[in-house]
Amino acid sequence: MKLSLLFIFSLYTLFVSLPVFATSTSCTDRQKQVNLSNNMPVMLEFYYGPIKSIIITSRLPEKGRFKAYKGEIQFDGCGSLTKFYSSTQEYIHERIETNLVRMSTPYNIKYKYQLKSLHKIYTLYLNELYDKNNQNQIINKTAHFYDGDGSPIGTDFSKIFYDGSKIVSETIIESSAENQGSTIYYSYDNEGRLLKAIDNDEVMLEFNYGEDGKILHQMQIFTSMYDDIREYDSTCQEWDKYNNCLTWNMVSEVRKDNTVIDTSTAIVYNKFEYYE
Repeated sequence: MKLSLLFIFSLYTLFVSLPVFATSTSCTDRQKQVNLSNNMPVMLEFYYGPIKSIIITSRLPEKGRFKAYKGEIQFDGCGSLTKFYSSTQEYIHERIETNLVRMSTPYNIKYKYQLKSLHKIYTLYLNELYDKNNQNQIINKTAHFYDGDGSPIGTDFSKIFYDGSKIVSETIIESSAENQGSTIYYSYDNEGRLLKAIDNDEVMLEFNYGEDGKILHQMQIFTSMYDDIREYDSTCQEWDKYNNCLTWNMVSEVRKDNTVIDTSTAIVYNKFEYYE
């Protein structure tokens, strides 16, 4: 298994946000924009309004792949990330249980990925550390990979590139895990909202918006450690006054050799608290 798969898992979460802050008087519009861009490689999402926190819960059917789905995200009044936690648990491939836990302090993010069967537990860890320039912009990321006993198994060093104030790509320029050259590209619409994230010519994240600004649909897709394709399609059913989605209907497929081997559903709820 190449460590590039772990890099993909670092992006595997539906509990993410990229808020727009506008009410704090303790920072400038420039500082808010910098913080918004800083959250881009971590959050991979777009939200409106002066968000203080988001609590994510879910309703899961008794029969289905998903067993847990929750998260909590917090920001200060200038839009800087202060807390980022998510937990996903599902069963795959003959009842093998997978767990993905993400925990963070600002721009120091730790992941735990675990495979559990009746006879064995296999654990991998990832720690992502971001560096900033004198304008508070993140400019590079160092990712350290560890096995279950904490022994290091690889390191990736990535540079982050800008077009104006927006981050447009992230490229691994040094790697001990054969990942050198791997690049994620980000694209936006005319309103500055995230449209797509493309990893080495493959769309891994895509959003659709209505004419009134409401986010209507989001799709996330990646290749797992088992070389199957996981796709997560979410359609919004309810919005708050800022046009942020309160309720998502999610349908997730697992495909192997172009054949669908599992389809599961979930209802995901976002509870927003704003700086008002």
